[in-house]
Amino acid sequence: MTLNDILTAALAQLDRGHDPQTMELSRERLTGYANEAQADLARAVGFSRRDEVTPVNGIAALSSLPRVCIKVLKAEQLGREVRFLRGVTGEIALPYNEEAELTYVCEPKPLRLPQDVSELPLHVHGLIVSYIVAKERMAGDVSTQRGANVYLSMYEAAKSKLRPHSGDSESYKIINRY
Repeated sequence: MTLNDILTAALAQLDRGHDPQTMELSRERLTGYANEAQADLARAVGFSRRDEVTPVNGIAALSSLPRVCIKVLKAEQLGREVRFLRGVTGEIALPYNEEAELTYVCEPKPLRLPQDVSELPLHVHGLIVSYIVAKERMAGDVSTQRGANVYLSMYEAAKSKLRPHSGDSESYKIINRY
């Protein structure tokens, strides 16, 4: 769904018009809610990307990645997975001074333009709409605030059924060496 589709669906559920004039009046606020939902859902589904990085003297700067890296899950060099050391300065040490492909956890690109499409899986786009409706109802008068609980409950229940984050630091790989 594009940002415009998400906002139109949210305005329809709020029983508001979704003509261009009404859309422009609330676009900035609703887009902020959509980006909040994206960040929350990205953590729930374990959103990650694969990008290449070029190390210098075996040190790869995570700032050279196109997105802000939250956590590196895997590094591949010369066509195979390699071990790496994490630094506290936003760098990782790799065994070779060759191009590396990193799989890392990050937040999806924020939605800004009407034609922007969320990078999250398609099956969670409807949850973004539910979150927007819940947040918008929370900001309303007392009679509409009760409706916010329903949408927020639907959002949280559906989010809890999403694939949990994997690749945590408590996960280990056991290799039989004998």
